[in-house]
Amino acid sequence: MKLHRAFPPTINRFLAAQFFGPFAVSLAAFTIAYLLGDMFDRFNDLLKYGGFGMLGLKYFMFKLPLIVSQLLPVASLAGVLLGFAMLNRSGEVLACQQLGISRLEMTVPVLVVASLISVFDFALSETVVPSATRASRYLYEVELKKRQLKGVFANRSIWVRVRSGFLSADNYDPHAAVLRGVTLYHLAPDYSVRNIVYAAAARWNGREWVASSSTSYRVGRNGSVSGGSGGILEASLKPSDLSLLRLDPEEFSLWELDRYISDLQRKGLDPGGYLVDRDLKYAMPLSCIIMVALGIALSLDPLPRHLSLGRSFGHAIVIGFGYWLAFGLTSSLGHSGIIPPWVGAWTPNMIFAVLTLAIFLLGEER
Repeated sequence: MKLHRAFPPTINRFLAAQFFGPFAVSLAAFTIAYLLGDMFDRFNDLLKYGGFGMLGLKYFMFKLPLIVSQLLPVASLAGVLLGFAMLNRSGEVLACQQLGISRLEMTVPVLVVASLISVFDFALSETVVPSATRASRYLYEVELKKRQLKGVFANRSIWVRVRSGFLSADNYDPHAAVLRGVTLYHLAPDYSVRNIVYAAAARWNGREWVASSSTSYRVGRNGSVSGGSGGILEASLKPSDLSLLRLDPEEFSLWELDRYISDLQRKGLDPGGYLVDRDLKYAMPLSCIIMVALGIALSLDPLPRHLSLGRSFGHAIVIGFGYWLAFGLTSSLGHSGIIPPWVGAWTPNMIFAVLTLAIFLLGEER
């Protein structure tokens, strides 16, 4: 497609503003709806533990950066559909095309703004989101629900105080309820180590931790060590106790996640779904640009679509739901190891990018 001469700056600013205004309104509307939904979802806990006060307000404020980061792609799509719907209703898009201005030329200033939104999304998810998400979970689980924090997540390993001593683990998979690289230190009344049990992995069967293979070491008072086979892991520790210690992907920055994956691989452990989560940190911000390009292709296919604002907003909801459905499906397959991690993270973007190109390049004249 041949490009014409460059737009005057006034037209570029006008098209960019026509996108950014509805985008900001859509982002605010989606954020409020998300917060209301989250509040009603946690209504019983908030009522039971007295969360309708300053503590609850602080919790939702700390959660706000994560919500905004997750909603930026669908807000970008809604913004471009609503913006071009208003331009089409006033006949300004058709007037531009009558003047010989191509769809691609009208797309450029909007995509520039979308690129800035994508960069902002990446920067937000790498700086504010990890610390704010950790703070929100601590407020909700410890300060609000008064759950006891029985351990720490230190040096990318888990340490937990149990009834008979201390338990350390290299990794915890909540989906499979499996601890990997488990070491249990039994303490005597004088706090000296008397017994050590090591297991490569332990799975929760609903009542206790079952080790696939374990080795027990007896430590004598004189410091002598005698080895044996078998050992019992602490039964008082439950998966719910570990949920406070395991960091979700949103609580890692990219470099922290890279370090954690490298540490697991160095220990001979499979990083599993963390590889998918690392790729998603690149894929999710890029989806803002893809959603905007798709919205423009739908609005100019290849002539202006005369959609009402309500139908444009409805299209944004449906397409956004379809994207999140595809994202949930492929990322789940990637976490379970059925498909490679990069496929699980990038497939939704590839599908919607191909769909955008097909609509933009192959749309039928009407």
